[in-house]
Amino acid sequence: MKYFYLLTISFVCLSSQLFAQFRIEAKFKNLRDSVCYLTYYYEDVNYVQDSAKVNANGVVVFQAKQNLEPGLYNLMIGGWKSIDILVVEQQFSFEADAKDLVNTIKFTGSRENDLFYSYQQKIVREGAKIALLEAKTDSVSINKKYAIQYELEQYRKKFVTAFAGTFASKLIKATMPMDLPQAPKLSNGLEDPLWSNKFFVNHFFDNFDLTDDRMIRTPYIHQNVASYFEPLTFLPIDSLIILSNKIIEKAGRNTAMRKYLITKTTGFFETSKTMGHDAVFVYMMKKYYLQEPQLWDENTIKLVKERVFYLEKLLIGSKIPDVKLTDLAGKEQTLHAQKADCTILYIYAADCGHCKNFTPQLVQLHRRYADKGLQVFAPIFGNDLDTWGEFIKHYQTQDFVNVIDQTGNVNFFQEFDAQYTPTIYILDKEKRIVGKGNLAIEDMEQIVVRYLGK
Repeated sequence: MKYFYLLTISFVCLSSQLFAQFRIEAKFKNLRDSVCYLTYYYEDVNYVQDSAKVNANGVVVFQAKQNLEPGLYNLMIGGWKSIDILVVEQQFSFEADAKDLVNTIKFTGSRENDLFYSYQQKIVREGAKIALLEAKTDSVSINKKYAIQYELEQYRKKFVTAFAGTFASKLIKATMPMDLPQAPKLSNGLEDPLWSNKFFVNHFFDNFDLTDDRMIRTPYIHQNVASYFEPLTFLPIDSLIILSNKIIEKAGRNTAMRKYLITKTTGFFETSKTMGHDAVFVYMMKKYYLQEPQLWDENTIKLVKERVFYLEKLLIGSKIPDVKLTDLAGKEQTLHAQKADCTILYIYAADCGHCKNFTPQLVQLHRRYADKGLQVFAPIFGNDLDTWGEFIKHYQTQDFVNVIDQTGNVNFFQEFDAQYTPTIYILDKEKRIVGKGNLAIEDMEQIVVRYLGK
């Protein structure tokens, strides 16, 4: 029976290793009876994957029957200390002194982490030398500091080249700035003054492997989509669409990275404050959601179809949908029936703080240009007649075409994308949209003046 018992225990131990798809064992010096958290990076947040307790011998084991999604993980060991680990191999171990994690860590069974920490240890060692030299102001020390910094720069480049294709190399490369080559000369013999801008547009993502899904689970990709487009918001819509396509096409077909880049790029233009960027948003939804349904679930496709249906009618240059509402006298009014060279559609709510601040400015703008052909068509959210009347009286909007949806049949949120109040559209004589969005009164005035008298 004793023999059988030992055999059973041996089988159980062996089975736990055979059936554990991932197993990471760490042994720490100077760490006991502490809870460790294995977290993974996703954008700028660390999410907890698992937790385990360090035993009396300083050993902690993370394991499960499923593979870990490959990527960059962070092991938090308590006392605000943590170390990054690369999950490429699914089973490996390491040892480290909790008092000096980076310099003492040694891996078994993980070439990727061996490479990564050979790099990190070099950086830490040389960084310590630079820190000592920073306090010194003599020329010898300054030159030594610059020499070390130059050596580190060359070391990074050599590391990335020597271990090209490894995840460790890709991570290090993602932290490196772009190398800007010498500007070419124009036919007049002078350097191209736009060279740096052109290089930025065409080479911003050169250091990021957008074919590797593992890069999603790092802190490096997400911030760079916004960093790329933010300086380029002045570009025409067609140019922004071309650049968006180029980024997404860097990823493979039907990959997690492709889906991620679609989501991030689409999200950037959905939330952009720049007027007209909703055209890029609509384009992205049509091309990458509706034409690539295999990447998305049915509910997402349904929501996107609905959003495209309404938003396409609200783009700059489109004739705005008509709406039938009731005025103060109980008379029917439609938006398209308004005879004006320029019409401001002003959708507001009586309890909206921004509306209360903005409405007096709009009243003054209307008074300045009413005799020149400006009209304000002002539907209110809700159908409370008393609240409506009080707002008109208090804010002196009697000269607006004040209207209300007494039937409750108009969905302003959906049909006019009134996701916030006030929602503003500026329309020309033909009721085509020439301005929209969260506009300052000065910007509205510039647009209005442009279309009055046309």
